[in-house]
Amino acid sequence: MNDLIIQRLAVIKQLYSLGLNQSYDPEPINGFCLLSFHDSADMFMKLCLEKEKIKDNDNLYLMNYFTECPKLKGKELMNILNQRRNNLKHKGALPSTLDIENCRASVTEFFELNTPIIFGVEFKDISLVSLIKYLSVKEYLSDALVQLNEEKYEDSIIHSQISFKEFLSCYEEDKSYYYSSFPFQVCEDLSYLPSALRRLGFGRDFDAFIDKTKSSFDKLEEIVRIIGFGIDYKEYWKFKLLSPDITFYLNDDTGKREYQCFKDERIISNKRNAQYCFDFVIDSALKLQRVNFDIKELRKE
Repeated sequence: MNDLIIQRLAVIKQLYSLGLNQSYDPEPINGFCLLSFHDSADMFMKLCLEKEKIKDNDNLYLMNYFTECPKLKGKELMNILNQRRNNLKHKGALPSTLDIENCRASVTEFFELNTPIIFGVEFKDISLVSLIKYLSVKEYLSDALVQLNEEKYEDSIIHSQISFKEFLSCYEEDKSYYYSSFPFQVCEDLSYLPSALRRLGFGRDFDAFIDKTKSSFDKLEEIVRIIGFGIDYKEYWKFKLLSPDITFYLNDDTGKREYQCFKDERIISNKRNAQYCFDFVIDSALKLQRVNFDIKELRKE
């Protein structure tokens, strides 16, 4: 299986994942998941025809693919989705929560059934990780995906969170200019400020004021950086609520970042939250990679 097919399968799964997340939205917005599920299944079946070297007819409807490609299984599963989607799109009939659950289960079973038959891989093993530029980020995301598939949801969330931090660090490193994160450094480094001013001895109230001021600037810089990166801040805040306390240090021997995690028992570690964290990192990374550059190509040292 060539790289192009792998990438197209990954895009199909990403569209399926979008539908999966939409299916958990409140009514009636959750009905939009049927459109995403239907489009992902349609793209998948077109790719199946290509893989089997069957001539594609542009006028094919979803259910006709089963006649064109006899290897495809689960016609009754797709019929459930197709009927609900047509009722929504062509008749304006909003699906019930039970309809949504039925379609979510049906399309998932369809992909899990046919992906190994046509492409020789498990559907759960397909991801867009291969499109990520940085090797260290790929490794963390690959671990997150393996743990997600093994139902180790807490570990998967942790590795997704680490991979996001690693991606931002890698992304900024090749854009640093004279040791500053140009142009992503919003505020000057104030880490020295509290300890320096405490030595002046103005008292606890003044020390508390300085601590709060520095904390406020840190939070402001974080918000501006995330928005500046083009990442949806509301989605980022949801992602951050699922993050335990993670710190890192530079390993003197390898020069690489080593991460330490302090687990947070308040975080609900389930499949949906683990999948959300993984998808958030993939979406954010691919969005940032669309506008990528190396500062050495633009400015002289």
